[in-house]
Amino acid sequence: MLVRIVTALVGIPLFLWLLYVGKWPLFVLVAGMGLIGFHEYVRMWRQKQVHVPFALGGAAVLGLLLWAALAPGNAAILGAIFAGTMLAVLIWLIFRYQERSVLDALVTVAGVVYVGWLLSHLLLIRELGAGTGWDQGLKWLTLAFIVTWVADSFAYFFGRAFGKHKLAPHISPGKSVEGAVGGGVCTVIVGALWGPVIGIAAWQGGLIAACAFVLSVLGDLAESALKRHTGVKDSGALLPGHGGVLDRFDSSLFVLPFVYYVARFFFS
Repeated sequence: MLVRIVTALVGIPLFLWLLYVGKWPLFVLVAGMGLIGFHEYVRMWRQKQVHVPFALGGAAVLGLLLWAALAPGNAAILGAIFAGTMLAVLIWLIFRYQERSVLDALVTVAGVVYVGWLLSHLLLIRELGAGTGWDQGLKWLTLAFIVTWVADSFAYFFGRAFGKHKLAPHISPGKSVEGAVGGGVCTVIVGALWGPVIGIAAWQGGLIAACAFVLSVLGDLAESALKRHTGVKDSGALLPGHGGVLDRFDSSLFVLPFVYYVARFFFS
């Protein structure tokens, strides 16, 4: 527990500072997260004898993050990255057909989407404003992370105190219905309080937080299911006491796209 707390005390202020600075310092951080996260994904699937080419998939992840940083409004570039990724994976499969399977190819493409495309929305949200400083992009991004952090923390505390009914016993036995309800209520309250900071009504902030909370739980359970399927306890060991990048940001991966599209299309 002490190691976990120390890691949080060092890592969270650094992460928040880079979110504030934005631009290329933030891109370097997110690119590192994306490549490490995809490597964790590759390692997990190797436990099931599924071989994902890190160089190919990592290049696609980096391409998606570059798109989000340099040309977020250009859908043609995004389509070209996805088309190029699928073509490259198919070519790889053709030339390695005696050693690799269609499952390897499908898992590779899924990993690029899971890690690269979902994570790219962190950069997309940051660019909703000036891209640096306390602007509108940072306010929306703060909402996305507040939702996941409050959801995780209060679900844990309520679960420890009152948890009796398992939420998903076959995927994540430690999670309870009581913990989810407590975490959800606290998340809605925080979202309602944060709404006026963004410039929206409190009820709108609460509603967005409620939807994001559901997605954060699904993101957490999705990674738990992946770990259970591949037989690993943690995705990695980069963050002492917290596991790997995917362990730490699994809940956020599903929340980030939702917050981006809500902000982009309903509150632009």
